[in-house]
Amino acid sequence: MANSVRFLANVAVCIVMGVVACFLFTGYTALRMPASALFEGVAMSENISQPLSREKLCDFLSQLQVDLGDKGKCLVESPVVEKDVCYTSSNHLAYYALRYVCGNYDLANAVLKFLQSYPTDFYDYHQILVRKPFTLPFTTIENVQVDVVNNIRIVHVRRTTSEISDYYRYANLLVYKALYHLFYGERDKCLAELGKLEGLWDGKGFADAYYQQNQKYETYKIALALYTYKALAHRENIDKYTSKLISINPFTTLYTDNAGEGDLNLETASITLLALYTIPPINAPIPKTATEQTPPTTLPTTIPTAIAIAVTLLIIGIAIRYLVKKR
Repeated sequence: MANSVRFLANVAVCIVMGVVACFLFTGYTALRMPASALFEGVAMSENISQPLSREKLCDFLSQLQVDLGDKGKCLVESPVVEKDVCYTSSNHLAYYALRYVCGNYDLANAVLKFLQSYPTDFYDYHQILVRKPFTLPFTTIENVQVDVVNNIRIVHVRRTTSEISDYYRYANLLVYKALYHLFYGERDKCLAELGKLEGLWDGKGFADAYYQQNQKYETYKIALALYTYKALAHRENIDKYTSKLISINPFTTLYTDNAGEGDLNLETASITLLALYTIPPINAPIPKTATEQTPPTTLPTTIPTAIAIAVTLLIIGIAIRYLVKKR
């Protein structure tokens, strides 16, 4: 009788240990939940305070969503300045950020439906970040309104025939040209463009033509530089631009020194997510239909949970087998 009681007690201990292991595994998966699930019900904010995090940026994107009915959902450009306009260009970047960084597949699919409802061949030059090339030379772009749904303006960006001959005065265009050359395997030309980019760096930001005119730095240009240097595995500049990004407080589209000004927009938030939390280049063309969607780069939370249960059962089984033999 005593042996039976001892045996059952040992089995109970093994079961408890297995349950604890299961909770530890599932607790880990909870940390991988999409930001939208972690921050439901939070009011829309104009900017983000430091410390900067994936969760804060992902939640910011989620707050920008508007329902367009059978045309899916789009993310408005910003909570204040452009709260009634959805650019297909920014939503194109946001799709990748939502799907591959935030893990918010439902919203990513809704944005994909929006992009498919308003197709275009050009999503601004930053499309090179997700390996969608463009042709040189650079030309100016213009905004073209293509629809209005529920008082939300739907806007494409379109290239004009007016060439930009002084592209080297703009930090963003230097980065796009560097990535263009990297896309085609022209590393030396890529580094040459980045050399010009470094010439615009003044220790606080890129003092390019935009800065000279407005006396404000643009945050997304720091994120672009970070993304490019990550693609090149250039540790020194990765650290430099990461440090700068996380020093802008509050985190906004424009800043002076380290002080953010105004609100944060979708373009800046999406590029920052891709720069900080992916390993470039992202080689995942946007699918044409929902059935062609690229599998997520991270495991869904259901898979780690299944693994946890399997490991728990295995531990219990081994323990019981051992105790039965010992008895």
